[in-house]
Amino acid sequence: MTDDSRLKILMAATEAVPLAKEGGVADVMGSLPKELAALGHQVCIFLPRYGTIDPTRWGLQSTGVMGTIPMAGVDQTVSILQTALPASPVIVYLLDHEGFFGRHQRLYLGLDQRDEQRRFLLFCRGLLEALPLLGFAPDIIHLNDWQTSPCAAYLRTTYSHLLRKGAARIVYTVHNLQYQGRWDPSILDEAGLDRARVFNPRGLEFWGDVNWMKAGIMYADVVTTVSHRYAEEIQTLDYGWGLDEVLFQRHPRIFGIPNGLDWDAWNPATDGNLAAPYTAAEAPAAKAHNRTALRQEFGLPDDPDQPVVGIVSRLVDQKGFDLIAAIAPELRELPLQLVVLGTGHPHYEQLFRELATSTGNVRARIGFDVALSHRIYAGTDFFLMPSAFEPGGLGQLIALRYGTLPIVHATGGLADTVTDLDADPGAGNGISFTPYAASALLDALRRALRHYAERDRWPSLIARAMAYDSRWSASARAYSQLYQRVLRLPPM
Repeated sequence: MTDDSRLKILMAATEAVPLAKEGGVADVMGSLPKELAALGHQVCIFLPRYGTIDPTRWGLQSTGVMGTIPMAGVDQTVSILQTALPASPVIVYLLDHEGFFGRHQRLYLGLDQRDEQRRFLLFCRGLLEALPLLGFAPDIIHLNDWQTSPCAAYLRTTYSHLLRKGAARIVYTVHNLQYQGRWDPSILDEAGLDRARVFNPRGLEFWGDVNWMKAGIMYADVVTTVSHRYAEEIQTLDYGWGLDEVLFQRHPRIFGIPNGLDWDAWNPATDGNLAAPYTAAEAPAAKAHNRTALRQEFGLPDDPDQPVVGIVSRLVDQKGFDLIAAIAPELRELPLQLVVLGTGHPHYEQLFRELATSTGNVRARIGFDVALSHRIYAGTDFFLMPSAFEPGGLGQLIALRYGTLPIVHATGGLADTVTDLDADPGAGNGISFTPYAASALLDALRRALRHYAERDRWPSLIARAMAYDSRWSASARAYSQLYQRVLRLPPM
């Protein structure tokens, strides 16, 4: 990489592995910056310093940068700490404010609380105030989800000088369009934003509310999503969550770049959680061993003629559990075993408790257990992920990595990564179905059983699944190319 193509990249987010995690954006921020740094870029991450981030454990050091920011009529004092992502040159800056972030043991307080608005507005303003004092002038300011999108509104108004008269660019990533950050317009007064400049249809006005995600979409130079299919879907009425027309207007500057998977964290050959770690060459025999151990752990009979289907998920409507509930009677009769790990809506938790007590082929653990999730990925034959919509998806990538064939609804990142075996026998790596209907899901399960019955072919299907390249390196190259491309675009 030449000096001209070596970029200074700032990635603003609300979570990053291993410092703070609640959702999928944390996995992205824990992996993508390191891969971009490996390509030669200088990358910094900006996060809030939550109470869950122990300064001693993570070796947080003061940068000496401190200042006051007006918020809700009070001057709030913030300071900037720093550390680095483990085993990488990526610097992590953390905005420290005890009242807004440090005293909380949760990352998010809830979308209906005004304190949530103030927290992330303070974060965004603190970030932008700190950049010149830290001596970091980014070429790319990469924002993620609604909590950091106020930065885009600030950068087009009171902080436009940080764009260095068009020399820097804003990239905004939509990880999940459903969560938009809509608030009462009075928040603009607390934010210090001029209503006349930003509260209009070309800005962040949305049906009389402030919509921070719309600010990111309208004010960024380019918008990205976490899969090719999702970039197309969100421009439609069915998946646009009210922003489809806004997104369609920006169609030429919307790009889909698939998420990757951390192959070091998810590696069946070195996974100490498994009864039998394995490489691709060892997979058929090792997976059988892991399947037997998983059955013992869940109290299931070791029947070689029945495949084990796994679910590791939040138990909510988005993840397709309404379809599973609709076929619950048929699940009892299918020649398969189902193991479930997750927590979520009480209705679905109760559904799986009842299935586990009333049938011999379903078992459930309500809660979450990281080590057990690894054993489910390794010890099952199929991984069920029938999401109604799925921007990117991580579960299907982990399943493929562990030689477990995904069964998915063909939407978003699931459609990008899983090729149906019946539609493409030579390249298929799972089972996908459309439309989003209980009958289509039931048909997909029955097709999966037919493929499992072809025992001579099964080892080759495991090998094909494990051969799928989901590493972050390819995604990082795509982002790097996009950054170079956006710098050549006329500034907004």
